[in-house]
Order: sequence, then C-alpha cells, then structure tokens
Amino acid sequence: MARRETTEAELARVDHFEAEDFGPAEKAVLRFTEAFYADHRAVPDAVWDDLRAHYGEPDIVELAWTIGSYIMLGKLIHAFQVPYGEAAGADGSS
Repeated sequence: MARRETTEAELARVDHFEAEDFGPAEKAVLRFTEAFYADHRAVPDAVWDDLRAHYGEPDIVELAWTIGSYIMLGKLIHAFQVPYGEAAGADGSS
C-alpha cells in the first residue's frame, strides 16, 4: 500500500467537522472521538446513542480501542520528548 500523507486542508476539515460535508456516520465517529479524548469517563449518552445508530458493538469497541491507542501514543511521544513533524525532519529537509 502506498503511503499517503494527510494535508493541512484535510486536517482543517476535521477540526471543524460539524460544518463540513462529512456523512452522519463519520460525524458520529468524530463526535465520539472528541468526547472520548476530552474525558473517556464521561462520554455523553447522546454521543453513544448517535454512534450506536450507525455502528454495531464490535465496531464501536474497535473504534474506542483505536482512538485510545492513538491518544496513548500521543501522550507517550510527549512524555518521552520524541521529535516529530518538522523537528524530526519529516518535512524532507534532513
């Protein structure tokens, strides 16, 4: 599989997903991601209900596991001060 990098424009769409043209299922995932990141112990019932309207329990477990893994990875990168982005030469300059 070819490597594909996410563009700044794509990231900006995710930052403002409610106003963008994501489908209802995608918005449900993004709402869940936002709530889960903010406080995994207090995801609102409405967010869970919206997610369940589009996905079954196995998919939701996989989503939560994947989102949690990326959150943990970000925290580890920060804690261990691992260089990333331009600091790691990701812009091709090193």
